[in-house]
Amino acid sequence: MTEQLKDWRGTPIKEWQTVIYGAPVGRSVAMVEGTVVGFTPSGRVWIEVKHRAYGGWGAERKPRVHVGPDRLTVVTELPPTSLPTEAEAAAAEKARLRDSYLERLAELKAGAAPRGAWETTEYVSHQIARYS
Repeated sequence: MTEQLKDWRGTPIKEWQTVIYGAPVGRSVAMVEGTVVGFTPSGRVWIEVKHRAYGGWGAERKPRVHVGPDRLTVVTELPPTSLPTEAEAAAAEKARLRDSYLERLAELKAGAAPRGAWETTEYVSHQIARYS
């Protein structure tokens, strides 16, 4: 095959690129993510499946499939967004917890009454180290 294959948007498809496509599962469609590992002589694309949204039990679950190029979307980069990723959200929560323990440690050292027998400066210091 001498002609360059392109996805439905016209983006050239090359080996080792990440692609997504919709795979039929019963009466529904599952999103599938995979890596291009080659091309067939008839113009289809060999995909090594990495993730499936759902579906695919037993013999139906194939680790490698061939798909028509017009069904593929080449994933070049993620679009810009103002939404935090899961890692950023987790880091923000961790910082919030650390700051609240730092405030509580300062209160305990200043003479505030503990909230329970378990709340000691050692316990709060341990929590600060845990979230740092």
